[in-house]
This record gives sequence, C-alpha cells and structure tokens, in this order.
Amino acid sequence: MIPKTFAHAVMAALMIAHAPALAATPRTDHDHPGETPEKAAMPTGTGTVNAVDAGRHTVNLTHGPITALNWPGMTMDFPVAPGIDLAGLRPGAQVMFTLGRSPAGAYWIDHIMPGDTAMPMGHGHDGHGG
Repeated sequence: MIPKTFAHAVMAALMIAHAPALAATPRTDHDHPGETPEKAAMPTGTGTVNAVDAGRHTVNLTHGPITALNWPGMTMDFPVAPGIDLAGLRPGAQVMFTLGRSPAGAYWIDHIMPGDTAMPMGHGHDGHGG
C-alpha cells in the first residue's frame, strides 16, 4: 500500500509538470449554456416600456422571452447605448429591440423601434458596424 503523503506528492508533481501545457490550451467551454456565438450575436426581443430614465440612460421594459439568451419573459431595467435618443419612448409603448454588449460586457439595448414599424428609433455605437 502506498502512503497517502507519497500519493499526494506524486499527484502534486504531475500537476506541476503538466500545468504549462494546460495553461497554454485555449478554453472553449466558457460560454453560457445555450448561448452559441451565432445566437449571442444579436439577441432580439419585444416588450412594453414601463419607464424611461433619461438621466441614467435606461429603459424599464416588460419583455417576452429572449430565446437567444435563454431568458424568460420578465421586467427589468436595461441600459441603452449612447447613440439612442430616448425622447421618442413613452410608457406603454410596444417596442422591438436588439441587445448588444457594452464596453464593460453587460447587455444593453443597441437598437429599439416601435413594435408596429420597422424604422429604428436609434442606433448604438457598439462597434459592430450595423
């Protein structure tokens, strides 16, 4: 029988010997469940505007499920990209929107339009060229 201290020493030596190879291996398992690069590229949703806070540049929405992110329908505050004019948004308005990522990596609204039209009310400057 091998003493536990010897077995621990062997395990530690193996881990140290293989650490450089493990560290150099690119990771591909860090995505969120159900969020493939194709799906995460431009999540879209529809919802009802509950409130607009121009000072914080946020919109409170009750939205339906956002399937690209596996989000259920819910009510939440969304930050809005700087290039979007919030003046046309009013509580009670039905909207369609797309989400992008802020420079900090958080989701924010980067396109928003009335639910009954295809003309965008604004466009954020998130660097995706759209």
